[in-house]
Amino acid sequence: MLKKKLIVFLILTLSGSMVAQKIISKKMYEKYESYKIAQVDNKRFDHNFIMDQFQKLVKEKSIKVEQIGKSLQGRSINLFSVGNGDINILAWSQMHGDESTATMAILDILNFFTADDEFNDVRKLLLEKLTINFIPMLNPDGAEKFTRRNALQIDLNRDALRLQFPESQALKNVRDRINPQFGFNLHDQDQRYTAGNSYKSAALSFLAPAYNFEKDINPVRERTMKLIVKMYKELSEFIPGHIARYNDDFEPRAFGDNMVKWGTSSVLIESGGWKNNFEKQFIRKLNFISLMTAFYSIATENYSEETIQAYQAIPENDKLLFDLLLRNLTIEHNGKNYSIDVGINHKEKSSRNPRIDYYKSEIADIGDLSTFYGYSEYDCSGLTIHEGITEILDKAGIEEIKKLDFIEKYKQGIVAVKIINAKFENEFTEIPINIITRQKLNKGKIEIGETADFIIKSGNNVKYAVINGYLVDIEVNSISVRNALVD
Repeated sequence: MLKKKLIVFLILTLSGSMVAQKIISKKMYEKYESYKIAQVDNKRFDHNFIMDQFQKLVKEKSIKVEQIGKSLQGRSINLFSVGNGDINILAWSQMHGDESTATMAILDILNFFTADDEFNDVRKLLLEKLTINFIPMLNPDGAEKFTRRNALQIDLNRDALRLQFPESQALKNVRDRINPQFGFNLHDQDQRYTAGNSYKSAALSFLAPAYNFEKDINPVRERTMKLIVKMYKELSEFIPGHIARYNDDFEPRAFGDNMVKWGTSSVLIESGGWKNNFEKQFIRKLNFISLMTAFYSIATENYSEETIQAYQAIPENDKLLFDLLLRNLTIEHNGKNYSIDVGINHKEKSSRNPRIDYYKSEIADIGDLSTFYGYSEYDCSGLTIHEGITEILDKAGIEEIKKLDFIEKYKQGIVAVKIINAKFENEFTEIPINIITRQKLNKGKIEIGETADFIIKSGNNVKYAVINGYLVDIEVNSISVRNALVD
């Protein structure tokens, strides 16, 4: 009888914990804007700017800061900590300098811990049970140029064995000193990943890294898997079908894999894509909820009720998305018509100022793309695709180009104008037509690897113009080209 009562008590306790967490996650999701640092609204920020934002929060007594090292170029690497609990947690972001989503979320989380509101009981629980340590922007030199690697072109996530570089050493030294039970390895992935064989983007991907080639599951990795299941369930309330499981092939040089080997249950979080979320502010919010969910689950230990099987049932990352997918186009070659699909991707580029980005399109694939999806898709049945035309404007300058009737130019099949020997400050233009300044370069080829600049006709009339991969509907007479190119 006593045994049955104990079982009932445990069931009710666990159920209550699950319900409580769902309520807390929902309320945090709704109240997130209260904790978001509004001054950070662009994903491209440098070390000085973001550290100033963090230092403003350190004035609060609840947050401690310690410089744990310097980058190759002498920029500080800092550890921010909250809580006094027995369970140590370590989270690090921007190991790759151009993967900044989680750095923004960490800033918001620290701001959450300075607040005084309806979540005071949650804060009290977390701060008493946990000591949470953050290393935002582990690779400040890469962040300065918004590039993946450090100042010597080294991928720091392949330096866990040799530990040659000061950034890697700073991370390893902190790990050895605090011996965290849980770690969070925070990255960004290509926005074109999907959650399994699906049209849904993988907004988040989670991984419990392997610690050997056999992908064995020891207690350290098992804890990671169970925690991820809890995170997956909570986040699925907000983005159902948009969460995937990252590939778990063992990489002996990577930090996440070695963290597990060193005894830390390490969770990889990859921030992926969401339609028209260029600055990744929505994914930033999801990171905030993911980490807060994980911290609460660790503090209450309710992750222990989850199973390895549930982790393995999470759909794997696949790469099935194009930014723009044009289906069922007709192309003519040597007097014969063929049906093709065209997949186009917009590749983010840094301008001469790394704080400013632009997009350069690419025809990524041509053919039968019926097994793929697009963030934007158009059925072009009955329409034909044609190379674009470059018009030469010998004496025109930038002001003359601005005055052009672009819709009329598109109707003529023109996708670019050429003005020789002109000088432009940037590699892109907000004018919705490509500008060519080189003698021999022309736009409009329909080939894999070329920029997507062509026209689509219905009969003899132009229905769509594609300018740097952006589709313009001529009939609607509305131009939505994010940027064109200057070559």
